[in-house]
Amino acid sequence: MGRFCAKCGSESGAYIRGLCGDCYWKGVDMEMPSDISVTMCPECRSYLQGKRWVERDEIADNDFKAVTAAEIELLRQKKLPEGVTLEGTDGEILDRDGNGLPKTMVLSLKLKEKSTGSEHKTSVLVSIEYATCGTCIRFARKEHEAVVQIRADGRDLDAEDQNHVERAIDEISKRGSEKKRACIVEVKEKEGGYDMKFATLATARVFAKRLHEDYGATVQESPKLVGVDRRTGGRVYKNTISIKMPRLRAGDLVSLRNNVYLLTGFDRGRAVVKDMRSREHRTLGLDEFAALEKLAEDEVKRVRLDGRTSTHVDFYDLKESSFIEVPPETVPPEMRIGEEGLLIRHSGKEAVYRIPKGEVQRG
Repeated sequence: MGRFCAKCGSESGAYIRGLCGDCYWKGVDMEMPSDISVTMCPECRSYLQGKRWVERDEIADNDFKAVTAAEIELLRQKKLPEGVTLEGTDGEILDRDGNGLPKTMVLSLKLKEKSTGSEHKTSVLVSIEYATCGTCIRFARKEHEAVVQIRADGRDLDAEDQNHVERAIDEISKRGSEKKRACIVEVKEKEGGYDMKFATLATARVFAKRLHEDYGATVQESPKLVGVDRRTGGRVYKNTISIKMPRLRAGDLVSLRNNVYLLTGFDRGRAVVKDMRSREHRTLGLDEFAALEKLAEDEVKRVRLDGRTSTHVDFYDLKESSFIEVPPETVPPEMRIGEEGLLIRHSGKEAVYRIPKGEVQRG
């Protein structure tokens, strides 16, 4: 006697758990919900997963965010029968609200029974409700946990500093948990710098860390007691993070113990310099960085080697369009006619430093 379906008696086709494919998948369809509801934030498109708002910033398309939210809600409700997995989803928007946001859609499902590999397609109607999440509410009210004060050491912030700040903002804006330009609720110009209010202290700290590690800014955090939380009875603090952009930046020519270096950048907050004579790189300690002295503009001349004799070397000043004579011992012996270099007069000494073609220093 051959096998047969325990429900309809069919003796043909593949069997799944004692049932033919048609009967098995009809049973699955009966167990599946005919419709589900999801709640999304109209501002940031995060969705409510239980009691927690979840945002998927790696998904750019807002309609697809709604599809993903519906898929996760279906799985969260554990409506799939044992042994059945969700292999894929697709969504078709049926209706939109007055703002163009998805209101209802059909979620198409591709299901698979693990033991047999049998596949089945079905669908669920999804209704989408909207409610503003807590983060966006705080943002709208300009509520904040931290104030970040950005200044520069001994000067006003300039365009280069502003570019560094923008890069740090863009970087943390890409983080999956962040919203609204990195949770910055307010920016004000003040005292030659900026005061920025961050919705979350965690984001403010990440922002400050980026400016420290990538651009050498010094960071100091100061908490201030502002009250007591009525719900928990715990103390409420507002934190001020002071950021000071360094006086020296990548591209500056500097001196340390009578040696000349090019400041090439910062590595985890520590300055990295290149010896202008040996071309070797080294990372400076905090005391060494504090001792660096920036070369003044009139101490540095960009020159081209024009001629060499046993008694003197002729250089052409590329800015002043004039000729300069220097002693042979101040010029690297490997420097050739036509090559460019920097003539540096600093601390009563004079020396020429050969530079590779295309390298630019800021004097």
